[in-house]
Amino acid sequence: MVRAKKNWVTLALASVLATAVRCEQTSSNTTTQWKPLAKDTAPRVEDPGTESNIIRVSKFFNADPWLSFAADGSGRVDGVRITVYLEGPNAPKGVFGDGTLIVEMYRLDHEKRGREVPTLVHKWELPPDQAYPWRAKQATGMGWGYGLRLQWPAELDIQGKQVAFVVKYRRTDGRIVSSSRQVVNVPGAGVGP
Repeated sequence: MVRAKKNWVTLALASVLATAVRCEQTSSNTTTQWKPLAKDTAPRVEDPGTESNIIRVSKFFNADPWLSFAADGSGRVDGVRITVYLEGPNAPKGVFGDGTLIVEMYRLDHEKRGREVPTLVHKWELPPDQAYPWRAKQATGMGWGYGLRLQWPAELDIQGKQVAFVVKYRRTDGRIVSSSRQVVNVPGAGVGP
């Protein structure tokens, strides 16, 4: 009985070890060899590095760019998602920059005669260390980009207002490169000018 119990324990232990060790069989014509699998078989993405000479900034908004960071369950919009591509001089593809990303948000008001009056209501500045977490993990057909998720202060009441976003890039040599503006309506009561 004790011998049967030892055999059962040995068999169980061998089974556990066999399943714990992942192996791959490689065979040649006459012999079979086993070698351990690599711990991570996913393809590695090499860091593309950074570019100093940024010449163009492109920004993209999806159809519903709005975010709610509020933990109170209200669903109040207090943020936006923007995809940004910085272009270097060598190819029309996105690269990572070694300067500062700047996103400006303007509230668009109108005078009595209808002339638009933009007022800067918030500005985000992301130096390289703060922009780094927003870098894409894989390149797209447009190259490498940043997937920004930006929150504005709770006291900033722009619900139902028309706003414009401009993305700028301050190069390490001090030169500013700017995108075109993107005009959008923040969800909320009374959307419009």
